[in-house]
Parts: sequence; structure tokens; C-alpha cells
Amino acid sequence: MTAPESLWTRLQQLLFGPGPGTGRAPATRAGDEMPYEILLEGRESVEAWSVCTVCMNADRTTAVLRARWRCADCGSLADHQQPIVQYLDENSLDVLDRNLREWGAVKGVRPAYRMLRSARFKCLMTLSRRRHPAPAAT
Repeated sequence: MTAPESLWTRLQQLLFGPGPGTGRAPATRAGDEMPYEILLEGRESVEAWSVCTVCMNADRTTAVLRARWRCADCGSLADHQQPIVQYLDENSLDVLDRNLREWGAVKGVRPAYRMLRSARFKCLMTLSRRRHPAPAAT
């Protein structure tokens, strides 16, 4: 016999659906590894990842290419996904910094989501700095 579900678990299932990755609840990943954590530590190549241009979530490009794929965080379609390398080439460090400042000034956003998206912008900025190091000052 299993333990009864808590009220919190039942509430989450009511709001987000019965399983992870359905509805608006973020999907859990194997080993609780976060995508940007993997990229910043250099465990995988940046070329193998895509970024959601709606919520800035990173996901493996092979997963995005599946039929009917949706972003685990915001639910947007694969049309809003772009390879991280291409995204970083099209958006300079200055553009990412400006987007971060503009995002910080948006009113009416939940603080947790503001912090999450700001952290994703900062991770993209770090990856951009690694791809395009600043010239040495002489």
C-alpha cells in the first residue's frame, strides 16, 4: 500500500497535470542537472544545444527536432527554438546585456520567474564571452 498523497501533490496535479512536463510545470531531468549548469561546466558542447527564444530555456537540439516538441518551461513550439551558437552569433554581448536590463525593468512579473530568466540571460552572456573573448588590452 502506498502512502496517501499530500495536499500539495494533489494541488500540483490539479494545476499542472498528472505528470512532469505536461502543462506549465517544468519537467524534471535525469539527475536533477540543469542545462546551463552542464554548458557552463563544459561537460557538453554548446553546439549540441538550442535555446527557447521565449523563456531562454536551453534544451538539447536532438530533443527539439522531434515532432510536436514543446518547451518544458513555457510550452512554446519548436518554431521558437534556435541553436545556441546561432543565437549567440546573432545577439552580441551588448544586446544580451540590454535585454537583461530591460527584463529587469518589466513590472508585474513574479520574482522567481524574474530571477530565473535573469540567470539564464547571465549564463548566455557567459557563454558568449567564452565564444568571443575580448581582445587583450595593450
